[in-house]
Amino acid sequence: MPSGRNREKMEQAKGVLLQAAMTSKELHKRVMEGGRVIKAETEKKAKQVQYEIFRREELIQLLVQRDAEESGGIRMSYKGQTPPWQIIRRVQPRRQKIEARLSVGSEEQQSGNLLVEGENLQAMVSLYKYRGQVDLVLTDPPYNTGEDFRYNDRWDEDPNDPDLGRLVPADDGSRHSKWLRFMTPRLWMMREMLKPSGILAICIDYRELFRLGMLLDQIFGEDNRLGIINWQKSYAPRNDHKRLSTATEYILVYAKAVDRSKTGLLPRTEAMNARYGSPDGDSRKWKPGDLTAPGAAKNPPMVYGVQSPFTGKLEYPSPGRCWTPGKQRLKKLLEAWGSTYIEVDIKDSRAKALLIDGAPKPGDEDFSPDHPVLKKARQKAEKIRDAGFWPEAHWRDQGQGTFGIKKYLEEVKQGIVPTTYWAEDEYELPFEIGSTSWAHAESGHSQTGINELDAIVGRGHGFETVKPLKLMKKIIQIWCQPNGIVMDPFAGSGTVAHAVLDLNQESDAQRRFILVEQGRPERGDPYARGLTAERVRRVISGDWASGARPPLAGGFRFTQLSKAVDADAVLALEREEMLDLLITSHWDQSERSGSHLRRLPAGAHRYLFATNSRGEGYFLVWNGPNKASVLNRDAFRAIAAEAKTGGLKPPFHVYARISTYSGPNIEFYQIPNRILEKLGFNEAVQPFSSGESAEGGDAE
Repeated sequence: MPSGRNREKMEQAKGVLLQAAMTSKELHKRVMEGGRVIKAETEKKAKQVQYEIFRREELIQLLVQRDAEESGGIRMSYKGQTPPWQIIRRVQPRRQKIEARLSVGSEEQQSGNLLVEGENLQAMVSLYKYRGQVDLVLTDPPYNTGEDFRYNDRWDEDPNDPDLGRLVPADDGSRHSKWLRFMTPRLWMMREMLKPSGILAICIDYRELFRLGMLLDQIFGEDNRLGIINWQKSYAPRNDHKRLSTATEYILVYAKAVDRSKTGLLPRTEAMNARYGSPDGDSRKWKPGDLTAPGAAKNPPMVYGVQSPFTGKLEYPSPGRCWTPGKQRLKKLLEAWGSTYIEVDIKDSRAKALLIDGAPKPGDEDFSPDHPVLKKARQKAEKIRDAGFWPEAHWRDQGQGTFGIKKYLEEVKQGIVPTTYWAEDEYELPFEIGSTSWAHAESGHSQTGINELDAIVGRGHGFETVKPLKLMKKIIQIWCQPNGIVMDPFAGSGTVAHAVLDLNQESDAQRRFILVEQGRPERGDPYARGLTAERVRRVISGDWASGARPPLAGGFRFTQLSKAVDADAVLALEREEMLDLLITSHWDQSERSGSHLRRLPAGAHRYLFATNSRGEGYFLVWNGPNKASVLNRDAFRAIAAEAKTGGLKPPFHVYARISTYSGPNIEFYQIPNRILEKLGFNEAVQPFSSGESAEGGDAE
């Protein structure tokens, strides 16, 4: 055995070797980590190099995608995806040519309604004056069935390409992404057309239901989804599927801003009104109503017993519910039956009960219906009951039932909430439609729609699926106010216009419609003028193919989108988009916020676009990218005149590209380059450079 000194040396040697091994392992570890770091840095630099060669639009798309991913939301991704605002920026507004021979009614009647023949994305961009003015967009787009949907692949690069494209067959592997690329910019523009309180109701079947819902969640926001209506399109089994018969279709309903939207009521039925009567001889019809509501856990003082003057028994709210009137109010309602009530602690672990003064409570030794106090209370109550015209609150079943209150028919909302899962017809709380089903008796069915179209224009129209008039009328009545505007960008046979005119006649309303339908007579698709306009003309005149019908009041103006670019609309759109950006980006050092700027109605002034809380005006000098936008003496004089008319005080806050005029009443702001870039302008490049002049010419 080694000596102690030798053992000590051996231990020291082992320690050195172990330390060396650990150092070697650590060194290896660090080298490996360093390699990974170097590799990561190299990859990072490589990515940076890749970003540098991306186009601006590609970078914007990547940033939007990154923001969506970081926000935790679900984002759709499909081949050829492009942000909709980038597509819309490239769409050129077109002039409209009025077709007098296809228009119907007097000048006043024509001015109320519009039927546009043309591609619907171009049409919505061109209908500048209606932007932000529509109450309801109600539409029935192509369902991607392999029989009704056309797509032009060139639209991905140039949405102005006039070719309608070919029918997308059901076996096309890219049919879903093509449909999404087709719908995305159109849905974006539909949202732009809506008022802040506006509603989109869009029909769809099972083929694209889920993808459309996700797309609408992205564009409108999931919080703005009002519901999914499931309507019965047929009431007999259909042999169109191997496993399940497709008897229903869907309507997705979204608000532009849910807190500003409003859901209307549907007319009450005779059966509902028949529930109201007058068993006591009251001059007004009524039915029993409830004096309780949910909320017992939050309102313990509102949960207690009340004593019936007819039976002497105590009545409590049902489990989980509480009395709705305050205690003093409920005491007066009870005393209307002839007895005095007092509060008594009856040791039932609830708030003090309301008992008849001097009467025993159930459970007491002397409790009996023939107790003198209870007997006297019963006699008073029976006398009031038999005399008729009972008090506002009453005991049901001739005094033997629960304590309720009269619900008068004249005080009930004159309509019903549009859903089937609530049994009652009076609702005091805000409505949430959720998901609901409408049977064919409520909404009509597809065969009804076809029969209606046959009766109006005759057979041979070529439409195999037509939404029933009843369905369209129901949606319009719920989500468009009586003097509102309804828009249908996929007008088809014109059912929406028919529904608007029919509702106006029934309820003396003044709703208006805007229809858009792609009309290509040279390609055998003359629907806009050969079917859509013809149907609306016939229902207005009463000249139905099946025989004369009562005419519907109204008219419409038929216009056709031309090839010529509308230079005025282009300039107006540029100005409106620029105003939106200026208002949201304006930064005042004294207030450090743009929220104090109040936007004025579009087109109300040439220069003035907003005011602040101090009564000062904000003005924009903008003549488009091809003309100088200069604040000069003439512009200042016009600005001063607008300020005087509007009662505004100086200084005048003026945006322009350059200024050649200065004075004590002017605060000049140069239109920032970043805003011009946001709008797609580069002073060295004309924005619309596809052959049209600034004044607008044919793009041929």
